[in-house]
Amino acid sequence: MSEEIEMQDKQTKKTVNRKKLYYSIAALVVVAVLLVGFSFAWFFNKTDMATLMPIKEPSNITILGPNGSELTSLDLNYTAADKNGNTVTVRRVICVQSAADKFKLEIAHTTNLKGLTFKLYPVSSNGTDSVTDSGYTYSYNAANPIEGTYINLDHEKDYKYANTSKHNNNYGDYQSVQKHAEPLYWLTSQPLNADKSTVENQVMIDGVQNHRTYYVCEVTWTETTKETDIFYILAQTA
Repeated sequence: MSEEIEMQDKQTKKTVNRKKLYYSIAALVVVAVLLVGFSFAWFFNKTDMATLMPIKEPSNITILGPNGSELTSLDLNYTAADKNGNTVTVRRVICVQSAADKFKLEIAHTTNLKGLTFKLYPVSSNGTDSVTDSGYTYSYNAANPIEGTYINLDHEKDYKYANTSKHNNNYGDYQSVQKHAEPLYWLTSQPLNADKSTVENQVMIDGVQNHRTYYVCEVTWTETTKETDIFYILAQTA
């Protein structure tokens, strides 16, 4: 099930129309992730961050982990092998399970971490790169990330910042919002095709054939401050 991840600043906490977006100084640099396949509508009940895709219940699409395992969040703990200088790069595998032929993906995130970057790669049997997650190894092409666009990016240098075009989605008329707490929204440039290439990626659910399409999620940030960000990965049939 989807679960709420709360992150509170040690000095201030702002509440706007009971919509809350928390950020904090953390003991370790951690990126918290919530993956949603539109099975639950808790975003509208206890909103941490507004989403652009409508959340419907029941859902005919869900996000799973390696080998189609149940997944509610990603473990982004890292080791020295994941670092290059002070840059951390973590790769994890997600699976979009749906009966639909096409779907769209959204990433929504706050902007506390320096150099925070997300990339999604389709898993490919002839990939030149590989990642092992939960004991399963997947191939992909690092030169071919999925195309997508930030629809409310103001500027990008060391940090990404959001413009005000989606401000009302989270805060309404309230204006005294810390700049890192304005969420950014990234959307795939076009609908993605479900993977129908192999029998093992087809599963029957309640008499309906579903397709499992795997992606490598790459998260990179600069380990310079003890900050925390939260981001959601969402899927919607197209």
